[in-house]
Amino acid sequence: MAIPKSVLAAAVVATFLVPGCAGPEPTYSCTPEAGGEPYTCVKAQYDLMVERDKLYAEAEAVYVKYFAENTRIFQSGGVTQPTPVMLDTLTGEGLDQASQTYKGLRTSGLKIIAGEYRLVWLHRAPKEVMGGSVVAFESCIDGSGVTFEEGKTTYPGNFFQKRTYYSPTSSGLKISNFMTFTGAVDAC
Repeated sequence: MAIPKSVLAAAVVATFLVPGCAGPEPTYSCTPEAGGEPYTCVKAQYDLMVERDKLYAEAEAVYVKYFAENTRIFQSGGVTQPTPVMLDTLTGEGLDQASQTYKGLRTSGLKIIAGEYRLVWLHRAPKEVMGGSVVAFESCIDGSGVTFEEGKTTYPGNFFQKRTYYSPTSSGLKISNFMTFTGAVDAC
């Protein structure tokens, strides 16, 4: 005896309605890497978002530690050798760039004598990659409350934007490169 097509169709539909049977893949809520409105995604996209979020959280902790050390070094008038915090937060070209900057401070006598840098914002820069970097941030720093001294001359600081690139090392993510956009902004 043949089974009517309507009975077969009902049986197929019923398998999707019974718990534990194959059905549509569950959906998740994902947020774009650079921020924005959440969207519906599948598990693979969600898992990737979670992994990227972990990388950004680690990179942000590195940035905060580096930022405090950068201010301290500018206030002290530079260093001639990498500090332990520099070695914890910087690697490769990033370490070389910072070391040269800080040696230059020492050589020129330039230092911050009043105020300190203030981080206004820190944004993910997912499209930015340099070398072996896996994540990047763009930041805007307010140095307008800073006073520099070089010899007997003093002058005010300014606003600037900075891009930092993060690469994996055996001890976690570190800043592997910088781009600074001095004079590119009047405010953050």
